Amino acid sequence: MPIWVIQGRNDDRIEHIHAPSLTYNDNFSVIPTYRYYYYPQEDASLTLRASWSRYEREVLGQYEDGSILGTDFDIFARLQYNMDAGQRFYGFGPDTPKSGEANYKEEYFQYKLGAGMPFFHKSAWRLRMTEHLQSDRILDGPLPNLPTFSATYPVQLARGRQQTNENRLTLVYDTRDHAVTTARGGFMEVYGERAVQGLASAYDYGRYGFDARWYRPWPSGDDKVLALQARYEQLLGPTPPFWIMPKLGGKHNLRAYGEGRYIDRGVATVNVEQRFKVFENRMAGVTTEFQLAPFVGAGAVFDNPGRAAARYVRPVVGGAVRAVAKPQVVGSIDCGVGREGVAVFMDINYSF
Repeated sequence: MPIWVIQGRNDDRIEHIHAPSLTYNDNFSVIPTYRYYYYPQEDASLTLRASWSRYEREVLGQYEDGSILGTDFDIFARLQYNMDAGQRFYGFGPDTPKSGEANYKEEYFQYKLGAGMPFFHKSAWRLRMTEHLQSDRILDGPLPNLPTFSATYPVQLARGRQQTNENRLTLVYDTRDHAVTTARGGFMEVYGERAVQGLASAYDYGRYGFDARWYRPWPSGDDKVLALQARYEQLLGPTPPFWIMPKLGGKHNLRAYGEGRYIDRGVATVNVEQRFKVFENRMAGVTTEFQLAPFVGAGAVFDNPGRAAARYVRPVVGGAVRAVAKPQVVGSIDCGVGREGVAVFMDINYSF
């Protein structure tokens, strides 16, 4: 994966990134991918990504702006077509066995639109409204060493496409110095969401939750930063399809288990990460800070909070290598160890 970085004309910040790649594995063969990132200003980004192969396909466009046209309003827009043939399902509940693993292919189209505004000028509090429409099709996956999904979980295999339309209202509190290359401050969002059957949705359900984060530099300076996160989500009403239920596992919540390892109507996670700046280097005209970040965490899924039990909590311990090009680019490699072994994740521009 060669990476071409272009800095801004008037400062040292990154303005464009081109990142084509060619991936091969025995199951999915060759997967060519092209990624483009554009940062017109410190709090705005455009992401374009495309890949096409026999089993894995994606076309994505995403734009977010924290101060659209110089105002206090923020906007978010995503349009995506994706076919992911590497998805796994193990059943429902906090103690599903590894032996229940089955492979499925998820093909979906989605758009997501959001806009927010502060309570008053420069307020840390704001309200945000989001609409998310997604049309899914679930098929048997191609992995030869796993049971077929339709034979193992025939009840979960939806016939034809299934559409959901979720409308969310979010209360946000944000004092971070930056949403991506965060070194200090706090963030919290509390949200409620509703999908109404017949209103561009095949299912009727609700969802609520919160995501809270806190970043504290050591007194000696920003070269050491303590990062904390707590997250909770609960589904209400009739149970919708498994692919949109709360999940435990993955880069964004518990980094020792694959995405969707545990699924139920509720999920809760806590993560603690200590970031140490190792060294700094200037490459291609851009100053990049390299960090080591040991972390610990724990999480669980449950039907409802009253049925959560300590014996179902899944721990994680591990470490990350982070490359930070301020003000808006972060790349990370995370390696976590849990009860089922080691998991490794790679990502770009995820703050926590």
